[in-house]
Amino acid sequence: MKRRSIVRLPKAHLHLHLEGSARPSTIKELAELEGMPDVEQTFSNLPEFVQVYAKAAAVIKRPESLKRICRELVEDEAAQGVWYTEPMGVPQYLGNQHPFRGAQIRLKEFDTDGAWAIMQEGFAEGTRATGTEVGLMMGINRGFGVDGTVEAARFAARNKDNGIVAFGIAGDERIPPEPFAPACHIAREAGLLVVPHAGEAMGPESVWAAIKSTFPHRIAHGVRAVEDPFLLSYLSDHQITCDVAPTSNLLLGVAQDIELHQLPKLMDAGVPITLNTDDQLFFGALICDEYRLVRDTFNLTDGQLADFARVSARASGAPEHVKQRILKGIDAWLESEPDE
Repeated sequence: MKRRSIVRLPKAHLHLHLEGSARPSTIKELAELEGMPDVEQTFSNLPEFVQVYAKAAAVIKRPESLKRICRELVEDEAAQGVWYTEPMGVPQYLGNQHPFRGAQIRLKEFDTDGAWAIMQEGFAEGTRATGTEVGLMMGINRGFGVDGTVEAARFAARNKDNGIVAFGIAGDERIPPEPFAPACHIAREAGLLVVPHAGEAMGPESVWAAIKSTFPHRIAHGVRAVEDPFLLSYLSDHQITCDVAPTSNLLLGVAQDIELHQLPKLMDAGVPITLNTDDQLFFGALICDEYRLVRDTFNLTDGQLADFARVSARASGAPEHVKQRILKGIDAWLESEPDE
């Protein structure tokens, strides 16, 4: 039976990390340029993955390298039928004004504003070439402590009309989100989306803690909410979107098998869902691969895939005209003839 091309389905991509979305060939080239060893991509759990990620990110030491990463990300997203992308990036980690313990200084001659300007140049080059729009999710990492997170939120708030649309919390879920609530409050008051990671390495208690302390618009992952029926109802009733990354969940042990993935239970509960890659550099799946994976595993219809894409547009930080353009494109896709 023919189905419509997933590449042609207009979509937004909302859960991806900037360095973790780089091309493997680019990371290899940058490592050689800096005289650093190739980045090993072997890991079996989340803590090991975090260490591998840090090594990959450390090869970005020059302005032109950062700009290249940003430009190539937009180009790769466009090739996957992504009309709007919302990567998590951390200008403060990249500049020389990092107050975070453990963060590596990479672009020593640039402060946070300078690093952000370089990122914008790369994104803008990609957008001019492809038409795919970009909104940055300013990220903080629990593992680097609370110091500097309020300043990060203030930076994001100052740049709300300059390309930053959301404020995200990544890192080790064993570190509770409550200490980061003041930063999230600043971001929310400025009109930014608040998107903490939760319900991945830890269970429903992680999601509840994020809800009660950060008042999120979306949850990055959230799949382990299925372990608490009341939490599922809460997410559905309050229409809190879960940005799900199936391949990431498989490779990091959050789901033991794709047939056992939590996605159908989230769908059945009425939780808004988007499909995402998380870190395609390490997990080897692009966004269209994620759509195909869940379509083929759970025998989903084109209409159900279109629903994921609609949620991705509506839950994003994209300007309203971009959201409407994507939604109209999805309608046109559904009206087209199956072709794959």
